[in-house]
Amino acid sequence: MSSKPWIGSPTFILVMICLIVLPEAANQWSLSNDLESSMGPYLPEETLIHPATGAMVVASVNDVPIYDVEIERYLQRLNVFDDLPETSLQVYRSTVMSQLVRRQVILSYLQTTEYRASEQEISLAVSEVKQALAARGQSLDDFLASGQVDQAMLRRNLAWKIVWTRYLESYLTDANLQRYYERNYERFDGTCRRVSQVYFGEPGNKDKFDWDVAFREAVFLRDRIQQGQITFEEAVAKHSQAPSADDGGDMGWIRHHGPLDPRIHEAAFARPVGEIVGPIQTKFGIHLMKIHEEKRGETEWEDMVDEIRSAAAAFLFSHVADRHISDSNVYYFGEDEGSEIDPSFVRRFSDEFIAP
Repeated sequence: MSSKPWIGSPTFILVMICLIVLPEAANQWSLSNDLESSMGPYLPEETLIHPATGAMVVASVNDVPIYDVEIERYLQRLNVFDDLPETSLQVYRSTVMSQLVRRQVILSYLQTTEYRASEQEISLAVSEVKQALAARGQSLDDFLASGQVDQAMLRRNLAWKIVWTRYLESYLTDANLQRYYERNYERFDGTCRRVSQVYFGEPGNKDKFDWDVAFREAVFLRDRIQQGQITFEEAVAKHSQAPSADDGGDMGWIRHHGPLDPRIHEAAFARPVGEIVGPIQTKFGIHLMKIHEEKRGETEWEDMVDEIRSAAAAFLFSHVADRHISDSNVYYFGEDEGSEIDPSFVRRFSDEFIAP
């Protein structure tokens, strides 16, 4: 469902510029895709600034702006500010932006389906927000004056909660949850796998460790193992730099979730038993792993239904976003699209963006 741009919004200002100042250029611009790029069309800087809050537009989806204040608000709620260098914080910032973009892609699509939120439903939700604020001694106007949100952002967030809750209620039935569990049982029932590794790294001297060289060596070694030129056991004995090399590189039994780096747990279940996986890069070094055997867990799906529902919701979020993002007009203004995030934050991002 589309909505009219508010007076003073970036979209409104751009339309006025096109209609009043540059009609011919605007017409040519609309007919030529050559003037657009993945970083967005050229726009005067003032059109990227919210006239009331001063927030900057960092991305847009089908002409709906995504603001920097939205990113900062989510970062605060995720508590990722403590003791993080700016380079790391930028990774999280770009990831939040990417999630907000993907969420808007989903919202745009769902608003064209039977799951859409009507203007009346959104207005009712706004009234509920007013009541909740009043119970805390705050008015909606005071809340909006904080500069963290305006009416359009608020209505968009409430629309998202309505349509996403509706969509999940339709799809996350007991039958579908059980089906999802059966296809991904190892994530939930306590299944574990016995794994060994060839390890490249210098934990006591990280400054002199050449990550690129080690990664290339691991790839080369993996290819030799897969071609039968050397066995995995021989590779461990000759190349592994971990103390476990004396024990065949044994890492023991690993579950899908646990105390090791999340990339290790994910890799242990990324390939069938008997195959090589990797190389995997963690903060400790480069790991080339072999999956030896699997021991099935005994937890029934009914005992894990909440965790299964959360994981299935995350799957649906990714599935719908991936399916419809290519049909959306997505632009980034002065920010890069989200890159890979530290897996230790995946659950927190999932809980924040996927939960209705």
